[in-house]
Amino acid sequence: MFVFCKYDVEMDEYTMQNGFIKNSLLNFNRNILAILLGFASSIIIARALGPEKQGIYTLVVLLPSMLFTFLNIGISSASVYYIGREKYSLGTIVSTNVFLALVISVISIIVGVLCIGLFKDVFFKSVPVAYLLLILSSLPFLFVTSFLQAVFQGLQAFGIFNLVSICGSIANLLFLAVGVLFLKLGVMGAITSFLASAITPLLLLIVFLKKRHIPIGAKYVSKEFIKDCLMYGYKAHLSNILAFLNYRIDILIISYFLSPMAVGVYNVAVSIAEKLWIVSQPVSAVLFPRISSSKDDAERNGLTAKVTRNVLFLSIVVGIGLFFVSDLLIGIMFGEKYEAASKLIKILLIGITLFSAERILSNDLAGRGKPELNLYTSLFTVVINIILNLLFIPKWSFYGAATATSVAYSLTFILKVWLFCRTTGSDVFSLLFINRMDIELYKSFSNKLIRREKN
Repeated sequence: MFVFCKYDVEMDEYTMQNGFIKNSLLNFNRNILAILLGFASSIIIARALGPEKQGIYTLVVLLPSMLFTFLNIGISSASVYYIGREKYSLGTIVSTNVFLALVISVISIIVGVLCIGLFKDVFFKSVPVAYLLLILSSLPFLFVTSFLQAVFQGLQAFGIFNLVSICGSIANLLFLAVGVLFLKLGVMGAITSFLASAITPLLLLIVFLKKRHIPIGAKYVSKEFIKDCLMYGYKAHLSNILAFLNYRIDILIISYFLSPMAVGVYNVAVSIAEKLWIVSQPVSAVLFPRISSSKDDAERNGLTAKVTRNVLFLSIVVGIGLFFVSDLLIGIMFGEKYEAASKLIKILLIGITLFSAERILSNDLAGRGKPELNLYTSLFTVVINIILNLLFIPKWSFYGAATATSVAYSLTFILKVWLFCRTTGSDVFSLLFINRMDIELYKSFSNKLIRREKN
């Protein structure tokens, strides 16, 4: 697929200027490695802990994920946007981000303790309180890492951006192997690996910032930048909260109606089905800063249309393949205890495939300074998602959750396509269906690969 682009292939207008293909490739290759590392980690957790303990671990790590999503106030997105606009110095952005991360971390830990007290017997049944309190210590590392990593995304320094992400995944796998496999620490070993995966990226970011001589001292904290972050970030932030609810509200509702074991099986299915986003994630991360820094609407529209239709096409191809191999995949990697996960994957694939293209359109709209459009779409679909989950889960168990999620993702895709075309004047057909030039590109890739193999 995209990986062949690194060779000297005639790309004419598909070079997409300013290293777009190169940066997408860096992210794509990182995603391939991240998927392999993620699969290895998932297998260790699933086989060593079993469905019930894995469900407990899923609920434990869901707590900091929710707090991070609800309380980050869109700082990362705002940082990428304003770096592209070149309104503030890097030193100002970095220092202010560190300051904001520390303040928000304190607030999030307090909120987390309150949530544990209020919802322990509602959403965290059978989960030891000690696990929930311990996992809160990851929050300062998560916030600082995210806010600093956004700086390198804004700079389009995707080599560093990807290395930081991969090192977190490697740390997670190594600590899982030691803590869960060899020391037999169970859920506690898995929690320790999660903490290691949060700390390692931050250490690397500090090293890279020092190499670039970017100061992080408190004297560079800017009230004006904080104000601008809040003005831009709150729109993206509310949209991200709703998107997170779309992604994970089913886990909470399953936990409420069913059991940690059901959560464990369902989480395996979701984690595998969402690997389909390998096609959209790398390009999406590159598109946001590219659109933010572009001043030409025609260039923006053309680039996003090319990316969207090809991502959708490739996602469909990969999704069909995953549909047919899911039974074998679950059986070999996770065992018969997770047999139901295969059927869940097949239900989820429709919505997740369409959502691949939706992610591209969302990043385009955010890069144009219109994150509120993503907010409106997410607000509608999250309501549908919650309603369908509440209706379907009591009737059809976790199969109902998969159906609700797939429908919600599909609705999000339809609404986002309509909003994007109305906002930009783009044509639906050119946005969603590959054309002759795309086909020629794939032929060029194939011919180049064949020639290189023969040589």
